[in-house]
Amino acid sequence: MSNTAAGSKSPPSSSSPFGFSNNLVELSALTALIGSSAAESMVLGNRGSGGVAWAATSSFGTISVLKSCCAAAASDWLRETLGIRTSLCDSAVGMCLPHNSARASKVRSNAGDPIALFCHQSADNAARNIKDGKSHNPQICWSDVYALDHPTSMMLRGIPVTPVGSPLEIHTYGNYPFFRVRNSLFQAITISLSVAKLAEVYALWSHGAALVGIISATPWLFFCIGAIFIEIREMIQGRRPEPPLGTVDIIAGQLPMVSRRGGGRKIVLGAAENARTGLAWRLFWLLGAAVSAVSILFSYITLGQQDPSVVLIWTGFQFLWLGVRILIYHITDPADPMARRMLVAQSWAYLPKELKERVFELACGLAQSQTFVHPRGRRQYIEDTFSSRQLGIILDGSDPATFYTLPSTPPSSVTLQLTAVLGDTLLSSVMWMTGSEITPMDLYDCCIVIFSPPKSISDLRRTIAIPAVRVLSGTSELPMDSEYSLGATFIPKGARNLGYGLTWWYWVPCGERLWIQIRRPTDQRILGPCEGEIRTDGQVSELLASGTLNIGLAAVEEVKATLELSRKAYSLLAELFS
Repeated sequence: MSNTAAGSKSPPSSSSPFGFSNNLVELSALTALIGSSAAESMVLGNRGSGGVAWAATSSFGTISVLKSCCAAAASDWLRETLGIRTSLCDSAVGMCLPHNSARASKVRSNAGDPIALFCHQSADNAARNIKDGKSHNPQICWSDVYALDHPTSMMLRGIPVTPVGSPLEIHTYGNYPFFRVRNSLFQAITISLSVAKLAEVYALWSHGAALVGIISATPWLFFCIGAIFIEIREMIQGRRPEPPLGTVDIIAGQLPMVSRRGGGRKIVLGAAENARTGLAWRLFWLLGAAVSAVSILFSYITLGQQDPSVVLIWTGFQFLWLGVRILIYHITDPADPMARRMLVAQSWAYLPKELKERVFELACGLAQSQTFVHPRGRRQYIEDTFSSRQLGIILDGSDPATFYTLPSTPPSSVTLQLTAVLGDTLLSSVMWMTGSEITPMDLYDCCIVIFSPPKSISDLRRTIAIPAVRVLSGTSELPMDSEYSLGATFIPKGARNLGYGLTWWYWVPCGERLWIQIRRPTDQRILGPCEGEIRTDGQVSELLASGTLNIGLAAVEEVKATLELSRKAYSLLAELFS
């Protein structure tokens, strides 16, 4: 008789296809890998605290939660570098590159053109300015903005564009008590409903899979606790009026660059800081990413060891939470507690002094922003003035002059004490903000130099501010024809240079048809003591006509035309500070 009975069962072969349980594990794993824009938006806080609590209830879409948490927790430059930047993340935290970050500078060249500029002031400084009406030494941080977060975008959308050629118009919050818009009851109910996740834990525990239930509920528990703290914070903030002046100053529009003229502009002073860009939210997202990653890993390790009935129960609950999460997403409105706060326009003439200084901080930040993409290179502008405080001290203590005063018998050279330089990027920024149609390219060779005159000339030792002309001489990156390389070379404005072997040439008017010519290599400091040679119109024209400087100016008449633009810019600057 055969050892194998007719009704006996043979042992399963190791090469047999996957069983029902493993197929469900594969299905659930594949579904979890499918992105969920609803979960991504909710975990970023775009739907309020209630949305945060429901973001990770279903394991289907946990990868999206993990990705969004990583993107929001990372610095903006890192988000762009890693390629994890999304439109939903931009709507939550925006996309800004700080001026004081070396890493951000490397990303900026591929980020496109900025659409706005933020000037962040310390909260203590803003509060002191409101209290005593005086300006203090602020801690300033400028940032180029490449994507606006949703609240800021909606705020700017509600104010008109000031076109080019129109007078300067400033927007600030209306002077009335404002309380943050709250919907605490709805958010609290939404958070409370997410506790239904415990039903899944109980069902799995009753089938002997308590570990699966705990692992599945851990992300929900983390984000639910976080949502409770977020809602408590919103309730506390909503009980007290918002400060009349926030810490963020904004200028938005088509910002001026050397390669293009500026367009319409919007200026807002004292906007409220987006809380989601702060350290607390970033730490919350960072921990949330870690919890989500661990949960995904251990979920599929444990599910692969369970009976088919357990996997079926787990999968059913995930589909249930997925459907409820989508429903919650659609019935909640985007969270914007500052949406109803009114902005009012103010003219420059009636603007308080401390707010005028904040406008100049925006101008200085915009000037710095131009240097990042300037054909001359940012390194050539490191000694230019980019501080409104320093600018105010300079202009308040300077005597305006159209030329530098020389002795009755002009010497062949003069020793000067150069204390500051206001370059073309600062002048073009101020001109654009105040409505002038003069472009950055028009002001390319313009500057204002600040001298401390010798005691023999001025016993008061006041500084002298003089509009002047400066050019950067050196080898250009433009290809040259060898047949003309030995002749006169005139490189048009805006051409890039090789970055080394460069020299600044300054021409400061010092009398009728007389110039102080200052030559200083860029690897040496221009500020401080310097020697200037006295040159006539003819001598300056002879130097320019030789074509050895590799610049676009070919005659002294072009220097004089540029000087007139410098004088116009200085006249406007002095008028604003008066």
